[in-house]
Amino acid sequence: MRPTGSPAATRTLTVCVASVGGLLFGYGTGVIAGALPLVTAEYGLSSWVQGAAVSAALLGAALTAPSSGRLSDRFGRLPVIGAAAAVYAAGTLASAAAIGTGSLLAGRFLVGLSLGATSFAVPLYISEIAPPARRGALVTLNQLMITIGLLLSYVVAYALEPAGAWRWMMAVGIAPALLLLGGMFLVPESPDWLRSRGHGERAALAAARLGIGTAGGPEVPAQGPVRGTGLRLACARAGRRWVVLGLAIAVLVHLTGLNTAIYYAPTILASSGLTSAGGIVGSILVGLCNVAATVVTVLCLDRWGRRPLMIGGLAVMALTALGITAAGLLGHEGAVTALLLCVFITAGAVGPAAVFWVYISEIYPSEARGALMSLATAAHWAADFVVATTFLPLVQHLSLAGTFALYAAVTGASALGLARWMPETRGRPLTTTAPLSIPVRHAD
Repeated sequence: MRPTGSPAATRTLTVCVASVGGLLFGYGTGVIAGALPLVTAEYGLSSWVQGAAVSAALLGAALTAPSSGRLSDRFGRLPVIGAAAAVYAAGTLASAAAIGTGSLLAGRFLVGLSLGATSFAVPLYISEIAPPARRGALVTLNQLMITIGLLLSYVVAYALEPAGAWRWMMAVGIAPALLLLGGMFLVPESPDWLRSRGHGERAALAAARLGIGTAGGPEVPAQGPVRGTGLRLACARAGRRWVVLGLAIAVLVHLTGLNTAIYYAPTILASSGLTSAGGIVGSILVGLCNVAATVVTVLCLDRWGRRPLMIGGLAVMALTALGITAAGLLGHEGAVTALLLCVFITAGAVGPAAVFWVYISEIYPSEARGALMSLATAAHWAADFVVATTFLPLVQHLSLAGTFALYAAVTGASALGLARWMPETRGRPLTTTAPLSIPVRHAD
């Protein structure tokens, strides 16, 4: 079954369908925030087990991401996304039907296996069908859908929390999984991937449907078929500097504490003096700020560039984290913490959360992109797993103020480091050679 209409309409449909992977991702990672207090009350979870419930999905994502590059290079972008959607549906059912902490963790781990694949394959797929001048906005639509999925998970949690229906909170996630799975039959495979596998006629057909090579459409490099490559050769082709830069950005996104603020928003707000229901309401406010900030990023990323948003976002996050620390030390928590948490997450949505996925799709050459994006994605989720697992124990030992002081230090140092080493990539076409051969200090 094929979409009809103009190439622009087909490209819009294709990006929208692929971006459902972001919705699935956002709901899958966010739903545990609302369900966790209820699960803890039912099973009496310790802080470490609560952390495991949150991070089981992140561990699964970290384990899947390295192989996602090889699988998507071998079988295509769409089969990997479709298979991930099916696995997500299975893991969601297992989580909703859990009869104890062990089965809940197993279901969440299965969900994570799918998230590792979609979080890599969806931005890669969109970046390969997007015009260079609009790539930032189109890839960031995936991030927008992630924030909408997070917000949806908070709204569902608010609606179901009075009934204690955490199983239904989990089960709602099946809907975007089925939508994504069905949508895979409506959109074309990446022409770039088809050409890399030597399928010239299919690539030409897919390119025509998407408007590649036509006015306003994505540019198609003129080189012949390019095969995917192993990790060692991929690193050699891209250059050590760019491999290290991609991995560093992948890790620091989570070392800032951004995702823990999202995963544990109800818990953070409840610990700052709000009721459990008030914590969820505060989380909805946080989610709304997250969505609004990502909309701004979609509109501005291709106009302002990747570098200013990344560094500026980190700087504001560092200052806000210090504000949360000060509020805790002075005893002005509750509403003040909720407000500062909104600013913290908004700055993260405008900066590192959105820029990361676009940036790693642009700094690697075509023949190394699959392998190195999957490596960066694996590092991304491994860091998320460590930070999410240790958050509650850190709060117990250092207090909320002390934990955010630590995040402020890491975030501030990251902003200073990237101000020195991160070049701009706005408007650059995807290439088959190492993209940035000029010294970093002159790149912008």
